[in-house]
Amino acid sequence: MISLMGLIGFLGFLGFYSGNYGFFGFFSFFVFFTYALKKYDELFDAYVKKSATLAFFTSVVLFCAALCAVVILSTSEFTTGIFMLVLGISLIIFILRLTIYEMAENIRAREE
Repeated sequence: MISLMGLIGFLGFLGFYSGNYGFFGFFSFFVFFTYALKKYDELFDAYVKKSATLAFFTSVVLFCAALCAVVILSTSEFTTGIFMLVLGISLIIFILRLTIYEMAENIRAREE
């Protein structure tokens, strides 16, 4: 199921069509296609849920802080950039946390 997030990577091709280089960041979602070959079990589902929970609450806090910053600064120059940064940070947290869980699982499997 997580491998379906790789489909978001096709939005990166809009960067070529529109000339907006911000769309090229969507190409990073193609990495989720690597999970199509992974064997799913309950432990992996738990890792995905833990990682997604942490990323979700981080994004909620950061979105609130970003919204306050936009209101206080009363400028709209950096609004899109700030909110894209918050989205990027939450995605990086999700990916890093899931990778750490997988690495810990591989280390435990080798020790047994």
